[in-house]
Amino acid sequence: MKKSYRLELLTWDPVCQRSTSFAERLGQPLHTIHYLWYRRPLIAPIKYSAQFLATLHLLKKLQPDVTVVSNPPPFAALTALLFHSAHGGGIVVDAHTGVFLEPKWKMFRPLNKFLVRHSLMTIVTNEGLSDLVRKWGGEPFVLPDPLPRLDARGARFSFRPGQFNVAAIFSFYEDEPIDEVLAITKFPEDMDVWVTGDSRRVSGKTLARVSPRVKLTGFLDRRSYDALLQQADAAIVLCTRPHTMLCGAYEAAAQGLPLITSHSDAMEKVFRKGTIFVNNNTQDIERGLHQVRQRHGELARDMRQLSAELQGEWDIRFQQWQDEVKRRWTAAKLGRRKG
Repeated sequence: MKKSYRLELLTWDPVCQRSTSFAERLGQPLHTIHYLWYRRPLIAPIKYSAQFLATLHLLKKLQPDVTVVSNPPPFAALTALLFHSAHGGGIVVDAHTGVFLEPKWKMFRPLNKFLVRHSLMTIVTNEGLSDLVRKWGGEPFVLPDPLPRLDARGARFSFRPGQFNVAAIFSFYEDEPIDEVLAITKFPEDMDVWVTGDSRRVSGKTLARVSPRVKLTGFLDRRSYDALLQQADAAIVLCTRPHTMLCGAYEAAAQGLPLITSHSDAMEKVFRKGTIFVNNNTQDIERGLHQVRQRHGELARDMRQLSAELQGEWDIRFQQWQDEVKRRWTAAKLGRRKG
């Protein structure tokens, strides 16, 4: 892209790996604007008001032609749209699955439809979500998650010697079959399962029944989390929601880790090697854990092959996305001049 064309990346999500990966690929900073605590709905009006003002100040300073902004929350994209409406240019909305399917954002659907219709394009991770964007009157562009670069920088995880370690990647969201995983009791003899995420949400009754093979790590800082993935033998990431491309699955692929994940059309099209698909019930998840142990060598080899394929495919698609953003911005600019 020419130097005269300025694109900036913005998010209000302090743990948005997708936006981080975009910034790394472009070789430029990701502008993360976030105050106070994360995922605390009661303080949202206070923090969003402060983030609104900080975002306007930042964009006025940067004067971008295009701002790529992650959604949710939709208020970040709305702020960027208000800025560009006054100063020219436009926004590209990077719409995560929650925009379309997460219950807590349902009441903001009119706002999200407005943002989709008034952006240069809306990035989604798969064709199912692309169809929804078209129904909302927007211009979709399918760009899957990239393979992230993990960086433990000296951090190490304490595993028992000789154990087969599975990184269970969870956020303890309502769309994850956490109880089904924690109910598993029959593991391979040498397996430990390390469950990430905010385990404070698990009831005391459930915790009392959890197998000693299951280790609840709590919410890990980034380096510790990356260390877990870099040292693990396999990964499991599950979701009950359709059209969801799981970030943890891409992280596993980046490390060449055999993967256990939920059946879904979207995931099965991408994770075509090195992966065991399961139903979201305790018996089938347990089956997947035994299979990943038995077939580890084969699955690890296949996942390394898939990792190389996905990286090559994404590089091509990302360049196509850059070219398309520039084309649409240019077309919109010419249209305004003619008008």
